[in-house]
Amino acid sequence: MSVKKTVSRVALVGATAILALGGLAGQANASYVNIDSWHAGTCASHPGAYFCLFYNSNHGGGIWTSNVQAVPSLSGNFSDGNPVKNDAASAENASACDVGIWVNSNYMGDENWLSPGMGGNLNSWLKNNEASIAMDDATRSYCPTVG
Repeated sequence: MSVKKTVSRVALVGATAILALGGLAGQANASYVNIDSWHAGTCASHPGAYFCLFYNSNHGGGIWTSNVQAVPSLSGNFSDGNPVKNDAASAENASACDVGIWVNSNYMGDENWLSPGMGGNLNSWLKNNEASIAMDDATRSYCPTVG
């Protein structure tokens, strides 16, 4: 093999490794914050709901409920007709597991999370900017994870 081909292959492998590490570093820099502020009562009153999103802060306005454990790409409308994706201001967790809310689809990027039975207002980087939600709890053996 010529020196020129060897140098080209080494450069290609190096560039690939740098790109792969850069992708991992981008995900590693995602921020997450617990937003527990109140005990979830509104969502808990909806039979079968694991978690709820609300159009307004402080669990106000239209409500969207989910009876599935993971929603990789939010869709549908709040009870008041407004679209859910990128339009929620608060959330409640009616499940027995932690729930994560992500800025991107497929549980990627910045995250707000709620402890079991808690509700809270989405912080400034997720309010009206959320795209996925799921039970995601590695601390309890009976809970699912998405990561």
